[in-house]
Amino acid sequence: MNGKDTLSAVKMKNCKYSGMTGTLAKNIINNWLLGLKESNPAILSMFAERDKLPYRDLLQWSGEFAGKYLTGAYYIYRITFDGRLKNECIEFCDEFIGYQDRDGYLGCYSKECHLTGAFSQDPDALGTWDAWGHYHWMFALLLWYRETGKTEYLNTVKRAAELFIKLFYNPETGNKQLSAIGWTEMNLSPIHVFALLYEETSEKKYIDFANKIAEDFGSAGAGDYINSALNGLEFYQCPKPRWESLHCIIGVAELYRAEGNEKYLRVARQIFHSILKTDVHNTGGFSTQEQAIGNPYTGGPIETCCVIAYNALAVEILKLTGSSIVADHLERSHYNACMGMWSPTGRWSTYDTPMNGVRLANTTQIHFQSRPGSPELNCCSVNAARSIGMIGEWAVMDSGGKIYINAYENAEYETENGIRISVSGGYPYNNKVSVSISGTSQEIMLRIPKWSENTVIINGETEYRPKSGDYFAVEFKENRPVAVEFDFSTRFEDGHLELEGLTSIFRGPILFGTDTSICGCHDLDNLPTLSRIEISAVPTTVTGEKAHICLSNGVTLGDFYHLGVTGARYVSWLKTEK
Repeated sequence: MNGKDTLSAVKMKNCKYSGMTGTLAKNIINNWLLGLKESNPAILSMFAERDKLPYRDLLQWSGEFAGKYLTGAYYIYRITFDGRLKNECIEFCDEFIGYQDRDGYLGCYSKECHLTGAFSQDPDALGTWDAWGHYHWMFALLLWYRETGKTEYLNTVKRAAELFIKLFYNPETGNKQLSAIGWTEMNLSPIHVFALLYEETSEKKYIDFANKIAEDFGSAGAGDYINSALNGLEFYQCPKPRWESLHCIIGVAELYRAEGNEKYLRVARQIFHSILKTDVHNTGGFSTQEQAIGNPYTGGPIETCCVIAYNALAVEILKLTGSSIVADHLERSHYNACMGMWSPTGRWSTYDTPMNGVRLANTTQIHFQSRPGSPELNCCSVNAARSIGMIGEWAVMDSGGKIYINAYENAEYETENGIRISVSGGYPYNNKVSVSISGTSQEIMLRIPKWSENTVIINGETEYRPKSGDYFAVEFKENRPVAVEFDFSTRFEDGHLELEGLTSIFRGPILFGTDTSICGCHDLDNLPTLSRIEISAVPTTVTGEKAHICLSNGVTLGDFYHLGVTGARYVSWLKTEK
């Protein structure tokens, strides 16, 4: 295995997020994840009854629900260590693997449709996303295998992998390409899990299969991601710029990690930065109308699943490159797009979290996905928990004997090798942070965000003013806190194209806007032009986990996470005078 991570997530024995992320994660566990298979039993019964007549009324992507749920629950578990959630997920996995056919198939479609693209339930549909569904549960079971050590989970994944190897790119069975079953941006995603299987087992057949999928990217009807990126095209200019393609690109990054082929790293980096440049909105959310279009200033749904897929790619790019700018993106997206897609109660999440508009529960906005036995399941509801839990993949990292601190929200960490890390201060609403570490003599690297141009670090009697947009090495003394004061000067980011003349307002990583409940006596569609001088001068008021900037004209600016939680219309693009 030749590719190497620059950074890796630190393996935690325990951790506790005591700020807003921790509160939301607990609410997601209590009000959504726990009991889901009882409230929506079709998430498992669709697999148990796939060959029973009359066939269930399924979606082309119904097979993804179980895997997405298990993946999101895994990441939430890793930032909470909630034993109830772990036990419930193990029970879920144990039941789920019992529905695997002898040939390795574990989808929800009838026998004549297995990994063929055919769809007996709906002959008029343009095929199923059956390989995509397998990808999601295979990925989830690998995560839970690593967590629990239960070899049954790994063996279930390997049996499914053998079925893929038998059916596709195999001279003995006709050399059928995986792309031949259609919906290539979805159904070529197993490239990721095959690369992971190779890393897990060192069995060459898995990496060979992954490389065949990479070659298949160039087939007619596929995304041609590798050639497009190497030829300098922006991601939105490739043949398949939908969000699902990003799981294929994560597979490309994993191929680099497995083999060390620099071409794959160039492709994954180019696509990540292309999207960051052309298609990430002010919230840190990716996509318009479920894909890249080359314009982050236009309206259209910013889908929950799209945000999660791009951030999952960002995590891999951060690990492979160690770029603090990637961590800056993850932070902005976490506190705005990701938290903004959730009701603070953790009971429901959105399909679309727009820059300006309203927040609708995904069970309302995409209710067409509701089915008997699964009234609350849809592509986004089962996936949304991952958006919050992924902070555990980038908050604390290590490399070459150094520990990297990327997240500054109040938290206590205990690593598997006995290092204890404490972060306090009320970030991201307060700019003064205290970091202390015990149990190690490793060098500690603190992320200095690009937006924090005048950061001050005080370590004992020494004061430092580090460069922004990079990491800064700090020598920690046992249990002696290091104080970090970030530059929370108000930042104004101007809009372009459709949003020409409007402004986004930030303090630290937080995007501020207003809604009809806090904009005073003003019409939200005709707000007064706001003074940048006044906005910059007014301090942030923090009440509980909400932040406000109260202006003299009656308009109150609130943090994006809480805008519109009452059902009010909101805006995050405002008129300001310089």
